[in-house]
Amino acid sequence: MPSEEPGPDQLAWRSRTLPPVEDLGGGVWSIPVPIPDNPLGYTLVYALETARGPVLVDTGWDDPAGRTALADGLGRAGFALAEVHGILVTHHHPDHHGLSGHVREESGAWIAMHGVEAAVVRAIAGLPASRWAGRMARSMRDAGAPEEHLAALRSLGAGSGGRDGAGGVTESGGGTENGGRGGVRLADALPDRELVHGESAGVPGRAVRVLWTPGHTPGHVCLYLDEPGHPGRLLSGDHLLPTISPAVSLYPENPGDEPTDPLGDYLDSLERIAALAPQEILPAHQYRFTDAPARVRALLDHHADRLAELHSQLKH
Repeated sequence: MPSEEPGPDQLAWRSRTLPPVEDLGGGVWSIPVPIPDNPLGYTLVYALETARGPVLVDTGWDDPAGRTALADGLGRAGFALAEVHGILVTHHHPDHHGLSGHVREESGAWIAMHGVEAAVVRAIAGLPASRWAGRMARSMRDAGAPEEHLAALRSLGAGSGGRDGAGGVTESGGGTENGGRGGVRLADALPDRELVHGESAGVPGRAVRVLWTPGHTPGHVCLYLDEPGHPGRLLSGDHLLPTISPAVSLYPENPGDEPTDPLGDYLDSLERIAALAPQEILPAHQYRFTDAPARVRALLDHHADRLAELHSQLKH
């Protein structure tokens, strides 16, 4: 069983420093990739060893520091970037899918994500930034977001000219691909394969099962490793984090396959994870933890409390 003592990843989160590259045993490595100007600090990319080369779970933020961190982390694990065999994308956000295109260019690796997530990537990749920003601003306005937040989002569409020189749509909230302050490139690398709920993720020689867990994004997936010596490990992406409740998202760009009740689907998928009762959670942010059912209960209670507050306000 995993130790109850704080590990290097938890100690790093507490001190707001970058955790070390870690060998988690059973051919699994944790590689932190920094996120610029973001309180999360970093994405934990996981490398799964296989006879054909490592398969990555997410890739991290695409900027020079991210590229260096990923390459150096793989080096610490005994691999070169060019040896990467495949990439499993939990969801398309740029701190998870950002470097996928770069890794594929350097290694020839395949990219896999859920079909619903692929549809979102295709739809967003075809939009000019001004249209994407306008839709987001309208949705946020309808939800009661402060005007100053909407103004920052609208300025993105006016200033970006649609797509950046590297072919990516931009969004507000950080640096450009080159580390500047003019917007963030959305990850638009299309997958070569699709991940199917309940089926193998296609990692050579390894038991990795796909679990579709919509909510944070429509096609978010977790990956369940149930292997001798290290049974019951869940790579949870942003779906289940030790102390953070992930945002539940609606994507109007998704042509037809988007869940109609993203919060309901998120809560349902949380309960499925609790029933699975993995022995250890390997999240994409913060640190590893145990007792998934207790964490799920805390999240369900949190959402129940917030919905009760909302109902109370609507009565007045």
